[in-house]
Amino acid sequence: MFPEEMPNRGNQILRMRSSVPIGCLLFLWLCAGSIASAQTNPPGLDQFSPNPLEITTPDPLTPASESLSSTQRDELTAALEQLNLEAATKLQAGDGAGAFEIWFRELRLRRYLGPAAEIAALSRVGSVAWSNGKNLELQLITKRLQAIQKEVKSQVPLNTELLPAFAAAFQQVRAKGATVEVYQEILENARQNQDILAQGQILKAIGLIHINWLSYDKAAPVYEELATLIQENRALFAANSAVNSAVVAGNGAPPQPVTPPTEVDALRQLAYVYQQSKQPLKAIAAREKLASVYLNLQNPSAIPPIKMAIASDYQTIGQINLAAQYYQEAYNLAVPIQQYAQASEALDKLALLYRAQKQWEQTLRIYQMQLLLEERAYNFYGVMNTYDNIGQVYQEMKAYDKALESYQKGLDVAKRLGHRQEYFAKKIQKVNKQLQRTS
Repeated sequence: MFPEEMPNRGNQILRMRSSVPIGCLLFLWLCAGSIASAQTNPPGLDQFSPNPLEITTPDPLTPASESLSSTQRDELTAALEQLNLEAATKLQAGDGAGAFEIWFRELRLRRYLGPAAEIAALSRVGSVAWSNGKNLELQLITKRLQAIQKEVKSQVPLNTELLPAFAAAFQQVRAKGATVEVYQEILENARQNQDILAQGQILKAIGLIHINWLSYDKAAPVYEELATLIQENRALFAANSAVNSAVVAGNGAPPQPVTPPTEVDALRQLAYVYQQSKQPLKAIAAREKLASVYLNLQNPSAIPPIKMAIASDYQTIGQINLAAQYYQEAYNLAVPIQQYAQASEALDKLALLYRAQKQWEQTLRIYQMQLLLEERAYNFYGVMNTYDNIGQVYQEMKAYDKALESYQKGLDVAKRLGHRQEYFAKKIQKVNKQLQRTS
């Protein structure tokens, strides 16, 4: 029993609940939950935190000696893999700060397994940090990679076997400059060793990095060099085209197959980067070479789209006659191999060119060719749209009787398809009014 002078605690709480608004109680409950959560989850890193990769606090897993026996290495590796699993579990549970606290502990201990093991672990954890928007953690991991790189470079002779691991790791942490720098070292070694295939593989990797970072001006000379290298060593690259090379994934995954570079791939990328950097004449030159390669490979189906792209480039720079010539070539190449959709697109682009110049006879002649093509391909939607285009041209020419005839034919097809009947009915109504005004 409570003494009379001391109120019952339970009654006191009940009185508080009855006197305190519900909103305040909810606020207090949320605050208590936040405090409990903060006690459970350690705070994340900030710019004033000590570098977790440089902590020197003794760790139970720290080896007694830096020189490990095979058994000791295996035991430490197993323990660190367990830490990696624990960190991944915490991250999945939403405890990012706790996860990276464990990962940083793992990374500190990985140093005892040598630079290769540490680089691979930094690459793996760096990839996770980038994926989860952990910018400060990413900076610390990148800084550690740079420190290892500096240490390795100071050794004589240089351990070139670590260079691919460095390249993969820097790529995982999105350190573009460092990645390209390492690849350039690998490329220089390949040149000194006259390893043509390795040069091609590295040039391809560097080019892709520049494209992924939208550095088209830097990608162009890389692909120029790659295309020239392949052209000068076609037989070697052709023999290697069916072989996949394995490279380190850099995120703890097994080596991934990478397709060897090809002349087609190099020229396609070269045309792309020139197009993106607004250099249409250089893009045209790359596409012309690409068309020749496809011709030598006896792959005619790949050529019409290239001719279309060249025509578009010429149109961009105002070379209308050359643009028309290449659209015509695309049509002529597409029809014999039954690429009717490609052929129709070429005619459509060509017609629009002449239509913009108000060259009505040429425009109508091309639309008549397109009409025959669509009928040959049994593309009734294409037939309907072509009648629409012919009608529009006649309207622009003020030849309303012929426009009416074209729209009527378009309506007939539209009724068969159950599509756009109202559109053609409105067109016919408008043309009839124009005919009445002119009669």
